[in-house]
Amino acid sequence: MIMVSQFTFADDHRIELKKGCIQDYPLVTDETDPDLLNIYSQICDKKNKKNIELKNELSIQAAQRFQQLGKNLKALQLVDSLRKQNIQHTALTDVSFLAGVGIAQSSLQHMRNHELRYLSPEMTYPAAKKLSESIRTSLGILDASASKVEMQSIAKNKKSIKEASKKLSSSHYSNNKKPQLSRAKSINIPPVKTSVKASTTAIKAQNTNSTASGSSPFSSFKNN
Repeated sequence: MIMVSQFTFADDHRIELKKGCIQDYPLVTDETDPDLLNIYSQICDKKNKKNIELKNELSIQAAQRFQQLGKNLKALQLVDSLRKQNIQHTALTDVSFLAGVGIAQSSLQHMRNHELRYLSPEMTYPAAKKLSESIRTSLGILDASASKVEMQSIAKNKKSIKEASKKLSSSHYSNNKKPQLSRAKSINIPPVKTSVKASTTAIKAQNTNSTASGSSPFSSFKNN
């Protein structure tokens, strides 16, 4: 409810913090974000001076807003200040983590885009690897299950691609093999048929000669 009311208020009015408020909370110096200024205006409001619980909640919201604006160092400073006051909340842990990741990401981009270098194997890479492993082991049950399903899907896709590749190779081999067989048949078949026809003709000729000579044993005498 506090967040909703502050956004509505910030849209309708331009907030200017008093000098005393800025002196008490120097982190807000030179800040112009309406939502952030609205949070601090409520923290500095005399009506909320004795409402410690509300002020702590607003301070946590201020830390969250700093982090959302990319003011990660200010977010970490505020979180550190609140913890020194023995204010503990899971939101502060989240802010610390997100701000740390944001700083690391910004440093990595600066390293790659401006300094044109990689992580060093002796110092920065081992730290990044350790963080990556810690994040992986910190996944919740649902996230781990989702990760497992994703890995199974990837494995299934790899298997499908492998099977498709095998089918393609088999099809290519079959297409290359068939013309050889057909050529072999076209070469071998004509000689077989020719030899059969030749032998059949020879047999018929032989039978005809035998019949002609055997039909009249005295044909030679008749000719004489």
